[in-house]
Amino acid sequence: MRLPVCTLSATLVTVLLLCACSIPDDVFPVSEDTPSAIHETADRYHVCDIAVAVVRNRTLDSVNAASGCPPGSASNPDAIFKAASLGKPLFAYAVLKLAHQRKLDLDAPVLSYLPQGYLHLSNPFSASSEKGDHVSDSRLSKVTVRMVLNHTSGLPNWADGPLAFSFDPGTSWQYSGEGYLLLQRAVESITGLSIDRFMADQVFRPLGMGDSSYVWEDGFQQLFVQGRAPDGALRASRRFKAPIVAATLYTTAADYGRFLAALLNDDDALRALMSSPVQVDSKLKLTWGLGWGIENEGDDTVIWHWGNTPGYRSLVVASPATGTGVVMFTDSDDGLRAGRAIVNTVIPGNHRLFDFRMLQ
Repeated sequence: MRLPVCTLSATLVTVLLLCACSIPDDVFPVSEDTPSAIHETADRYHVCDIAVAVVRNRTLDSVNAASGCPPGSASNPDAIFKAASLGKPLFAYAVLKLAHQRKLDLDAPVLSYLPQGYLHLSNPFSASSEKGDHVSDSRLSKVTVRMVLNHTSGLPNWADGPLAFSFDPGTSWQYSGEGYLLLQRAVESITGLSIDRFMADQVFRPLGMGDSSYVWEDGFQQLFVQGRAPDGALRASRRFKAPIVAATLYTTAADYGRFLAALLNDDDALRALMSSPVQVDSKLKLTWGLGWGIENEGDDTVIWHWGNTPGYRSLVVASPATGTGVVMFTDSDDGLRAGRAIVNTVIPGNHRLFDFRMLQ
């Protein structure tokens, strides 16, 4: 069953935007109507392709698309984007499912699931990569599944050369793609499946995410959106053949919206991901749970994550208490500038997550 969609093309900037010129770029008032807000935002930030899924009452409510490129351009609500780090919350959800099934212990060392040790590949993004280093640092044995999910493993985001720790596991917070790759190898060992096969069996197919994969599929070509530089020029797009849960997700707004709706209906997963938050930025009241950032503001708590790869920016924000959420994909290096206006249209509030250093 196809969801309601609204495909919008660029027009002249509205009177509302003209009147808002003295207001900071990322907080200008937009229409209360979500499709109109997406259209106005695409125009203002010159985003050629933007797709937004909205979840209300824990159900995928709508998918809308807009284009801020010259008149005549159009955006497709079914477009496939590179989602980069938005693959992490999906993988975390699957890991929490394994823990609920007692196939994995969140507080067990990740190495307990890798009896042969850990071979860190020098180029994990290459399907033919064979060069790597067997990690011998004794601190690796102290890294638990929980530490990986909440980014306290002590591992760097990505290593340039042999894998080395930035600090002792469990003592601080540092965003780490390397940690998620370590856990990916453990899940592959536990299940006996490649991670793309495991995620397809456990998440994508059960949730009806038919246009999602951690590797490029030839069937994506027609709906795939090519990323753009800040000046609007098209970027060369690498097609990933090696699945890396931390970075290589291809998906659509509708598919990710289906996942978000499923998560907001899963009380066990929500309790688990919010049960042991660690401090990230006390001034902004930001912590990190299992797979998600957590923002505490007033009476509400929202979970969030973003994706960042050349030519693309994406964002997901949701309120577990109200069952409301929003997913945004853009084909622009400047795409996150559009995030605050769109999120505030769906989940009003003073969302300090937009001031977080990694979203700048």
